[in-house]
Amino acid sequence: MDNGWNTLVAWFFAFLGIIAVVYVIAALLFIIPTWRILRRAGFAGALSLLHLVPVLGTLIVMAILAFVTWPAGEAQPEQRSP
Repeated sequence: MDNGWNTLVAWFFAFLGIIAVVYVIAALLFIIPTWRILRRAGFAGALSLLHLVPVLGTLIVMAILAFVTWPAGEAQPEQRSP
């Protein structure tokens, strides 16, 4: 019976390791473009590292971009010639 328990625990930790690797890869897919967006908006790019905090970090980054006045200012609408 003890051998079955050890096998179950080993599978559990292997699964957790796979989930952790997938999460870090997914977070990197958010961090890299968000870093560039934050820098262009005039914020510290390191704020994008909040994506490493599950769920709440992404919401904080989106709230900062949506509701805080950007230090670099907002883009002006382009003037189109007829």
